[in-house]
Amino acid sequence: MPATGAQVLIDSDGTAMVRTSAGRFLRLQAPPPGLWDVLTGASAGDEATAAYLAALQEEMTSREAADARHRWPVSRRTVGLLGSGAVIDELAQALGEWGVSTQRYATSAQLLATRHPGPEGEPVTGEGGSVAPVLVIAYADSPAERADWDRLDVLPGAGVAWLRAYREGGNCFVDPIGVTAEDPGSEQVRRRRLAASLVPGQLAAWQRAAPADGRPMPSSARIFLVGRILAVSLAWAQETALLEEYRQTLWKFVPATGTVSEHPVLGYAPPHVPDEPVIRR
Repeated sequence: MPATGAQVLIDSDGTAMVRTSAGRFLRLQAPPPGLWDVLTGASAGDEATAAYLAALQEEMTSREAADARHRWPVSRRTVGLLGSGAVIDELAQALGEWGVSTQRYATSAQLLATRHPGPEGEPVTGEGGSVAPVLVIAYADSPAERADWDRLDVLPGAGVAWLRAYREGGNCFVDPIGVTAEDPGSEQVRRRRLAASLVPGQLAAWQRAAPADGRPMPSSARIFLVGRILAVSLAWAQETALLEEYRQTLWKFVPATGTVSEHPVLGYAPPHVPDEPVIRR
C-alpha cells in the first residue's frame, strides 16, 4: 500500500485483508471491486475506489504512528550520545530510524553544559540551541576515555537516564542503566568490579594505564554490543518490566570465547565522611 508498510491481500472471491506493518491481519469491510487494479497501477479507479483507498491509507498511517509512539514515546525522543566511533555512529543511525533525535557530545563537560533546568525542572535550550537530553548513552574504547564519567553520575538524580558501554581490550561491557539517584553509577560499578576481581590491584593498574586497542572492534562484537544498548534503551523508553533488571545488571561479552555473562550490581549509599575535628586554640 503506497506511503505505508501495509500490504493488501485480495482473494479470488473478492474478500480482502490488510497486513499492517506490525504484522496484524485486518479484514477489509466492503472493498470496492476495482481496489486491486488501483493498488497495482492497472487503473486509476473511480471516485469511490479512490476515496476508499485514501481512507485505508489514512487508517494505516494512523496505526503506524501509534506504533511508533509505543516503540519510543515522543516525550523521550531526545537522546545524548557521548563518545565517537563506529558504535556511536550505529547507535545514532538506529535511533534515528526510530524517530529519536540524537545530540552528540565529545566530552562530559560539553554535555553537562547543556543541563540548564527550567523553573519547574523541565529541560530547556542549552548551548548551541539544543534541547537537553532525557537519556545519555556513553561509549568509550579505553578506560582513559571514561575517566571522567563519574561527573555524570549525577544525571539520574536530575531526571536524566544514564547508560554506559565500554570496551576493555577486546571485551565489551554495558553497565546498569541509571534511572534514579539510588541506581549504581559508573564509579560504583568500577568499585564493584574491583571488589569482585581475584586480582583487584592488577585490574586497577591495568585500567589506569591501558591504551585504547588500536584494532577495530570485530563486527560480531559490535553487533552484540549495539544490540544490548538498544535493548536496554527500549526498555527505558517503554518503561517495561525488564527495566528493573537492566538497572541492576552489568553485561559482559568476551569475543575471544564467545561468552556472554550478566552480573548483579546493586547501588549503595556513599559512605559517611565524618567532619574534620575542630582544633580549638
